[in-house]
Amino acid sequence: MQATAHFLIWTIILQVLIGFMLAFLINKKFRGNDLWTTIIVFPMMLSPAVVGNFWTFLYQPQIGLFNYVVAFFTGADPASFSMIGDVYLAPWAIVIADTWMWTPFVMLICLAGLRSIPNSIYEAAECDRASKWRQFWTITIPMVLPFLMLAVLFRGIENFKMFDLVVQLTGGGPGNTTTLTSIDLKREAFEKWRTGYSSAYAVILFVTVFGLASIYVKALNKVKER
Repeated sequence: MQATAHFLIWTIILQVLIGFMLAFLINKKFRGNDLWTTIIVFPMMLSPAVVGNFWTFLYQPQIGLFNYVVAFFTGADPASFSMIGDVYLAPWAIVIADTWMWTPFVMLICLAGLRSIPNSIYEAAECDRASKWRQFWTITIPMVLPFLMLAVLFRGIENFKMFDLVVQLTGGGPGNTTTLTSIDLKREAFEKWRTGYSSAYAVILFVTVFGLASIYVKALNKVKER
């Protein structure tokens, strides 16, 4: 549960922040807008298993591009650390890979929210001499907030049951540092054959997700009713 909470919280934070920033930039019309949107959305079109294998090669200490990029900015030896082999770095390795893959999904939801805001509201704010910063916090954020909360709901439910991407990257290791609840449940059910325990485990996970999602949906509805 601790590994799942770490993965869940940090992926949601990073995906919402980066996704909203990308949506805010894409929403500004510029030359090549459609091309950049297609490029950004591309990772979301791939299978999680393919993404897992792709990032496994990127994380290789000797030949992986990721280590050389880090070394370029920090001056560290590329072979001195392993993202998927280190106890402290492995949890961040799966967070980075999932963020790369699913940030475009959050961006699309935020982009839909930004483009649903009528231009007349911004024009009225300019007539009242509201600064761009003031418009951002009093118009953009409140009106996009339901879309942001919807993105958090979707990604929270999906990442709580994340399995294939993490299995391809780390297999739950090193040790148990990246063993999420879904991986642990699979091991209990199909490797240790503790059917009674795994059944109870699955029910507890379902009740947890369903209960938290129900509370969150009520909060989302209150925000939409404002």
